[in-house]
Amino acid sequence: MNNRWVMYAVAASCAAAVLLGGCIPEDSLEWSEDGSVGLLKVGGDLYLADGQTDALTKIASGDIQLLPDISKDGSTIAWAEQIKCDSLPEGLKLLPAGQVKMIAFYAAKAAVSLLDAGKLTDSRFPFPDQGLLTPREYRNWAIRYLVESPDPKVSQLLGQEGIKKARELPLHYFQVVVVSRKAPDKKNVVATSLFATLGTRLSPNNQHVAYLMHTQHGQVSNAFEEYGLFIASLKGDAKAVRVGDRVAFGYDWGKDGERIAYLDADSQDLSQDDLILGSLKERIVADAQGRLLATPAAPSDQGSPCTHECTGETSSFAGAVFYPWLKVRYGAGGRVFFSSCLLPLPTAKKDEPRWSLFCYDPVTAAVADVLPSGVSTYTGQALMMTQFALSPDQRNVLLPIKKNRFICYELGTDSMEIPIREDEGFGEEDAAEMLPSWKGNDEITFLVSEKSHFLVKAEEGVDTSSKQIIALKKSDGTTRVMGKNWASQVTPRSEDRPQEK
Repeated sequence: MNNRWVMYAVAASCAAAVLLGGCIPEDSLEWSEDGSVGLLKVGGDLYLADGQTDALTKIASGDIQLLPDISKDGSTIAWAEQIKCDSLPEGLKLLPAGQVKMIAFYAAKAAVSLLDAGKLTDSRFPFPDQGLLTPREYRNWAIRYLVESPDPKVSQLLGQEGIKKARELPLHYFQVVVVSRKAPDKKNVVATSLFATLGTRLSPNNQHVAYLMHTQHGQVSNAFEEYGLFIASLKGDAKAVRVGDRVAFGYDWGKDGERIAYLDADSQDLSQDDLILGSLKERIVADAQGRLLATPAAPSDQGSPCTHECTGETSSFAGAVFYPWLKVRYGAGGRVFFSSCLLPLPTAKKDEPRWSLFCYDPVTAAVADVLPSGVSTYTGQALMMTQFALSPDQRNVLLPIKKNRFICYELGTDSMEIPIREDEGFGEEDAAEMLPSWKGNDEITFLVSEKSHFLVKAEEGVDTSSKQIIALKKSDGTTRVMGKNWASQVTPRSEDRPQEK
């Protein structure tokens, strides 16, 4: 098999895995650095978890998006949510001016195409194949704008029935919410967008929140959708500062709150490419006083998804194979850990591409694969290992592997543990139901199936007929079931709830 076919083979297998189940599970549990408070997401609901009593407090309910965040000190929570909009005028007041301008621009283009065609074909509005409003239901905004601020000729062409159908098209927008743990009912909506928004991450000083926004210019033909990286100030008018385009989900703030590390794609068209090369980058986004380095976005006839452009310096640390679900985390001494695919070139028949964890050292400017062969045996073909989790002290790492199992590996050694036995694995091969997480430096929380040996000796009152979340102390091996029956306390997963029509 030549180099090209080896690369295409790994790309095809990865794309298939993502299409089958995705790489980022819907449910998640993350903790403050000291493990005193956790943020549990189940379906469309968010809960605060007390690290000592395991008590759960629901703080949000609705269409909560992937990857909410709790600050390192546990004081602040951030998430993105989708909101249904009842009226176009109401929605236009909420969206950034550049996005409203974009809606008007596309509505005008649709009107011209409609008048040129002289009719609706199969009740479908003529719309361009490329552009930010092409995918999903974003175009609904432009269509509603078109019929609710109509040209008389357009109204005549559509007729009452056509206008009625257009007015029934649903409108949704997304908002980034930040709340204090002490007053979770007081929402601070720091950014709104008509484009899908997810993956919030608070800066270490809790002055800013970064997030991912969908920026796909057209329909996708593979598993890879394009998301840009943006920042909103918790105080101030910089609500959508564009940092980077075509960015992987797992970016990270530097400990000083002045920089962000991320993986981005070199490709200009993720929707068409299967094998994509990218770069590990770091961008300065704020000065020493915490002020964002940004300038207002240049005016455009077509509008803009952002309010500001980041002006900070960008450094490129390493080249890598890019996929959207890869992850980056800062370590001690400014080191940067990141997941990617190891693809040796030249490639011989015996060489197999494999997933691994890498570290960029700013002192030597070198990149090293940090997983020994004993660990790579398990992680090399496990897509989920890209969602690694560093302990707060950066001494250990959790590496998800197939069937909802994981490795706990002590960096720089040959020491590793696999808490969930092979015969206790569950779910799809390469799609986790919930990722393992660190609760402080010594405790690990993770989901187990009802057949797990951790539930055999469970205390009285624990439902051993359903999946449960376990807390395992690494130092002495003691375990407990979190909250005894969290599984029965929380709202059912979103796929089990009736879908909105």
